[in-house]
Amino acid sequence: MRLTVLGAGTCMLRADRACSGYFVEAGAVRLRLDAGAGTMHAMTRFGLPWETVTHQFVSHFHLDHCGELASLLWCLKHGRRAPRSEPLQILGPAGLRQLLDSVSAVHGGDLFDQQFPVSVRELAPGDTVALADGVVLRVAKTPHTPESLAVRVEAGGRAVGYTGDTAWSPELPRFFGGVDTLVAECSYIELPRGSRHLDSKQTAMLARAAGVRRLVATHFYFDPDAERLAERLAAAYDGGIAIAGDGLTIE
Repeated sequence: MRLTVLGAGTCMLRADRACSGYFVEAGAVRLRLDAGAGTMHAMTRFGLPWETVTHQFVSHFHLDHCGELASLLWCLKHGRRAPRSEPLQILGPAGLRQLLDSVSAVHGGDLFDQQFPVSVRELAPGDTVALADGVVLRVAKTPHTPESLAVRVEAGGRAVGYTGDTAWSPELPRFFGGVDTLVAECSYIELPRGSRHLDSKQTAMLARAAGVRRLVATHFYFDPDAERLAERLAAAYDGGIAIAGDGLTIE
């Protein structure tokens, strides 16, 4: 299994960080997790096979996570350099089909008129999907928006987890228990009142409680280098730590 960070940023735009997006390659599966602004060009910049993506997962409907869904379908329709017959499956929470139909209508109504099958599957918390032989995707509810989901992908005895956006929940350590790599949002050093996100202490607490081998902190509304984020996380979690940057790749 191979994970590439396409965008470690937020709607607080920075030149060196696109909005949320991650690319997972596992066997025959080429899966993009979220579709924030900048993640389409990131796939080409990092040499990833965007023309043959097999699955797109959407964690929730905030634009910094789903803003380039239309771009994916548009580029696959008009920008491919080779024929394609392999299906594309788009996965996400309840309301995904309505969102995609609305986006397609805004862009002329033909984004689903592709030369290959495109399917949309709405997932409920607790659902499990076989993406291919030996590759499984599982989802769980997160307390961020009414629809928001966390995701876990398992293949070949390995697992990678992605929180999407979330506030703290005691269910998350159980869901992510024992994953090899956890991509976890770390929006703030100290959580603002009323925010449905994680701060650095909660991110470290989640990784420790879940017993993950490696924590990849991401989705920053601050400068992680200036705030010495890696040191802060290491004070509460003794596993491997990476600070996500666009282009970071983990095998």
